[in-house]
Amino acid sequence: MAIIALCKGAYSLSGDFEKKLAEKSGYAVLTESALLRRTSERFNVPVAKLLKALYHKQSVFNNFTQEKQRHLTYIQIELAETLPDDKAIYEGFSSLLIPSDIYHVLRVCTISDISNRRLEAVSTDNLSQRDASLKIQTLDNELNCLTQFLFKKSPWETSLYDILLPTDKVSEEEALSLIMENAGKITMDSSVGQGALMAEMADFRLASKVKLRLIEDGHDVMVTSKGGEITIVVNKHTLRLKKLEDELSGIAVTVAGVIKVSVVPGPDFNDEIYRKYDFDLPSRVLVVDDEKDFALTLSNRLQLRDIGTAAVFSGEEALNFVDEEMPEVLVLDLKMDGISGLDVLREIKRKTPRVEVIILTGHGTDEDKEIAMSLGAYAYFEKPVDINKLLVTIKDAHKKARR
Repeated sequence: MAIIALCKGAYSLSGDFEKKLAEKSGYAVLTESALLRRTSERFNVPVAKLLKALYHKQSVFNNFTQEKQRHLTYIQIELAETLPDDKAIYEGFSSLLIPSDIYHVLRVCTISDISNRRLEAVSTDNLSQRDASLKIQTLDNELNCLTQFLFKKSPWETSLYDILLPTDKVSEEEALSLIMENAGKITMDSSVGQGALMAEMADFRLASKVKLRLIEDGHDVMVTSKGGEITIVVNKHTLRLKKLEDELSGIAVTVAGVIKVSVVPGPDFNDEIYRKYDFDLPSRVLVVDDEKDFALTLSNRLQLRDIGTAAVFSGEEALNFVDEEMPEVLVLDLKMDGISGLDVLREIKRKTPRVEVIILTGHGTDEDKEIAMSLGAYAYFEKPVDINKLLVTIKDAHKKARR
């Protein structure tokens, strides 16, 4: 039997297409929205964050947080455990998290010419031509974030699917028949029995569990399974591969069902340096100072101490950054052109009070300090500051922000 993974380009199909496909096939429909709700409940992560992991570009802090990888792994493990072994239609581009070597998944993507999609958007959502174009572009860019991150390919790359359906060139009935015909070929393939199909799904579930265990311990690696034999692929260079092999294997064998573990270098092994992520260290620290060289130097010095940082150079940039990236700690200058540090502090504490703000200024007064602390600043320092003292304060502020 087969599972149909249906990826629909925005405004390329009628809204009830999967319902008609279910009626024609007798398959049950599983939706991405339902999957994300279950994932949210299981891992205590808001649905909005799961959607961001799927369809938004990764955060500037991701090299330190690994948040995108962790949240995609949460979705993947829920997908692995939710999918039945056959007779299901899964609707959503998150189906691309299903390993490509699972034979009995028929991967279908529908897409249409941009002019037809624009007309559909105008008709369906009562949009202007311009707004329809902008909405389609936004939705396509979101899909591209996912496929570039997973495969370094566009969402319309033919190699990602078994069938890429141009819905402006085939009728709905023809599309339904073509999907069912190819699902039937998988079902009728005598070389793949039901036992083999169930084994594929069991391997998918086991590999997902192992990957989850590894990523929660700070390891970003690829994991596959074959009959309970786990292969862990390391794509970043390490001078102590044997030590890393022992650590990864030691974690993987604690997962029920794992029989054997192999750790191998991947095709990109020499491109980057491997590092284990310590999720207890501050990983979302924003340095705000209009002295660009100072801000970048401080940010780099903190990164050398395994603190995840970014830097911006004005109050306006800081407020925009907080809205988009939600740092946990700010190291903030007071005297800046445009929006002052005190105004930034005041606005942040009004909108996002959980963000802790450390004032670091070279031109402050006793009155400035008093005002800053009354507005909710976590600490106040004069430049120059001892880097170790600042580091301790950042760690303490980080702990408070996470309470």
